[in-house]
Amino acid sequence: MTDQLLQYVIIIFMLFLCVLCLFAVLVIARDVVLETVKRRRDKDEDKVAAPVTIIKEVAVPAPAPAPAPVVEEVKEPEPVVEEAPVVEEAPAPVEEAEEDDENAVTFSTTYKLTMEEKYSTLSSEQKGYFDAIVKHALSKEGVKENKATGYYDYKIGAARLVRIAIKRNEIICEYIFIDQDFKNYAENGNVKMKPSATKIRVTEASAVGVAKDGIDLVCQQIAEEKERKKALAREKRNERRREQRLKEKEDGTEADEAKVEATV
Repeated sequence: MTDQLLQYVIIIFMLFLCVLCLFAVLVIARDVVLETVKRRRDKDEDKVAAPVTIIKEVAVPAPAPAPAPVVEEVKEPEPVVEEAPVVEEAPAPVEEAEEDDENAVTFSTTYKLTMEEKYSTLSSEQKGYFDAIVKHALSKEGVKENKATGYYDYKIGAARLVRIAIKRNEIICEYIFIDQDFKNYAENGNVKMKPSATKIRVTEASAVGVAKDGIDLVCQQIAEEKERKKALAREKRNERRREQRLKEKEDGTEADEAKVEATV
């Protein structure tokens, strides 16, 4: 049992390191994306600014052909200047188009695939891992399957045996192990506590065995918890019976003393 716990600790430590590495990669990727978006916006602003200068250059040679009415044409630049803001408003659709593109990207990222769609993206080897874990969970007595959009839950009564999800094309098994000592401590102190979940990433065949062992351990803990509750219920019933007997004896002795006093 100690060897298994040591293996679990090592696996959790390795998973923690993987999460840190993944977080670092995501931060770097985010910086790269922001830099490329910034460059792209700078290029778009340069492209939008270029036509404005060309329009100004075209407006200048317009009065050149007519030498006599030059004075009249000098008055016309004012409407040309007034029309310039209309040309400057051209970038507005470009910005709206960029916002639309960003909204489209945001919409695609917020869309959540169903478990069936995620399962179809797995490789044949990963599908074998997933099916083996589900089959092992359903083999337990009294297990019920609850299929949600983003995960599958397998429960015995109200207690959750395992939650299986697929994230970033990886199979993740989530367990809530029962620490009986800590639970008893919290109950004695009238403290409400919510145990944290333990997650296992199934990326290879050896991890499938670990996932199955986790299901067996939670199943055993659920059975032990049921027996503990039954034992507590029996103790309470026995305690109530003892109190009832003591009360009956006290009532009987009081009745006998009252009879003796009455005869005297």
